[in-house]
Amino acid sequence: MLQLGFDIEALAPLTFPERKPGAQFNASLPYVPGAAIFGALGQVIGAQTFDDALFRAIRCHNAYPAQQGDAWVRPLPATAIQPKGADGTEEVTDSLYARVCWERQQPSALIYAPTDADGRPWEAVGQRFYTLSDGGLQYRSVQQRILTRVAINRQRGTAENQRLYSLLAISETTEVKTRRVPTRFRGSMALPPSAEEQVRSALTHITHVGGRQTSGLGAVRVHMTEIAVSVDETQQVQQRVAAMTQRFREQARLYEELGGMPWSIEGNIFTINLLADAILLEQGWLPTQELSAEQFKDLTGIEATLLRAFTTTKIVGGWHTLWQRPKPTSVAVAMGGLYVFQTDRPLTEEDYRRLAQLQIDGIGERRTEGYGQIRICDEFHLR
Repeated sequence: MLQLGFDIEALAPLTFPERKPGAQFNASLPYVPGAAIFGALGQVIGAQTFDDALFRAIRCHNAYPAQQGDAWVRPLPATAIQPKGADGTEEVTDSLYARVCWERQQPSALIYAPTDADGRPWEAVGQRFYTLSDGGLQYRSVQQRILTRVAINRQRGTAENQRLYSLLAISETTEVKTRRVPTRFRGSMALPPSAEEQVRSALTHITHVGGRQTSGLGAVRVHMTEIAVSVDETQQVQQRVAAMTQRFREQARLYEELGGMPWSIEGNIFTINLLADAILLEQGWLPTQELSAEQFKDLTGIEATLLRAFTTTKIVGGWHTLWQRPKPTSVAVAMGGLYVFQTDRPLTEEDYRRLAQLQIDGIGERRTEGYGQIRICDEFHLR
């Protein structure tokens, strides 16, 4: 598989509604969903030829708010916490190691409820997008504004009397260091090597994404950010898993020295971080919030124990522009969630290769539209 990186630059306001058209003042999604990119790509390629095998193999990942020079932007993991009332990035920390090791202590009635030096309780940061820049954590976001439009009579092609509506859209510019710059989104796509030239050309011919295009919204320009590279992160996955396992061992050793129960970690501990919403099904049809050990074994062949899940659910849907019909709604696990797995034995080279492959393929349903994108041991946990 190859991975193409690209930037989407907004030339007009953008809107990506979560619900069907009709409701006013509903905020747009603060990112470009993979479904919008997948649809725009299909519109360009479909006008020339249609290869169903190619579209099934493509993984269109969500494009998140970015600034010039960002290597990547991802959702902040659900374990990110900060003191209550804090709003900057200086005090953001990761509760993964302390919380998982704390919950291994006995009695089980012990509650993980930390406070800072001033006595303020820690709280979840919430859903934000981040990158690591200049040696520190940086947030990335977009600005939304209200637009008012007049409805058009489709029979006469003229403005309809007394029919105004307002919507929230992503602004085409963002304030960065007291100056306005075009709003940008950093995205990526995994695809077979044989389709590189065709897909690369199609991406640069995309001119509009999102909804309300007949109202003057959705104009974009796509820039390719890097040369296509082979997706083979086996060694990188191995390094991240080893670093995370070592951090867990250090935390468990600290609790033991403070009088807690010992926890001997013989195998490896790693996380599966959701970089996008994931639609998970149990037994092929039953919506579930948990990626169980059995499901994980079916995906990778690796036997592991699910230690902890940090997840929340949401309802996802969408609107099919071509068919003018709503897409089926599904229960999904929200982006930023993560699953913590432990193996009884050290992982082998083949196990790391399977984890790297899982990182490419993703998990769950509708992966071609950006759902189910994952990362093994996100860099946020290894800072």
